[in-house]
Amino acid sequence: MGRTLLHRGFPDDPGRFAEKFVIDRMGGFKKDMLICLTPSPSESRASPTHAYFPALAACCGTLEYLTALYTGRGGSLGWDQVAIFAENYLPQPDYSEDTIRVLMQAFRNSVAHRGIATGIWVDRNPKYLGRRVTWKVLANSARPAIQIIQEDGIIKYDPPWQCQYTHRVHIHLKSFGLDIRNAGREYATDVSFNSELQKMFFKIMRKLYPQ
Repeated sequence: MGRTLLHRGFPDDPGRFAEKFVIDRMGGFKKDMLICLTPSPSESRASPTHAYFPALAACCGTLEYLTALYTGRGGSLGWDQVAIFAENYLPQPDYSEDTIRVLMQAFRNSVAHRGIATGIWVDRNPKYLGRRVTWKVLANSARPAIQIIQEDGIIKYDPPWQCQYTHRVHIHLKSFGLDIRNAGREYATDVSFNSELQKMFFKIMRKLYPQ
């Protein structure tokens, strides 16, 4: 068994500490995603199932965590800050501002508070007023990892009444998780030598580990 090093082995090198901290967090995230996406027997169908929404929660939480470290903002973090991180570190145009906004407002909030996505999410943004969004969450590695597709339909079986939708969001969890890990590694490299990023990083460290 390896010996745990104090301050992750870099007590006098803030940049290398920050880099190692983020790389280690990406390792934990990879492990969590592997557990969530390992097939398991289903009681309701013949084919195996996965822990889709715990995996999605892990993705959204880790994306917020990286954004907090990048921006130095914690409790007041909003989707627009996540969009800034995405613009710099996630594949574009796959993670556009609109995609990030829908991800955080329709999925992150719903999964965090209810453990599952809302059946229909009604977009209140004036630019997309009237957009009614449902979802399809898959364990695979198709791309783009998140895509908003125009699709008119009616949900008939789950709700107590027929419920119309105009768009469906497809989320491919393996691709999403890989994109986040790649973003984390790229950010880890940047924070290792960028003093401004280190300032933001340690601002969050002081909240997580008060002196």
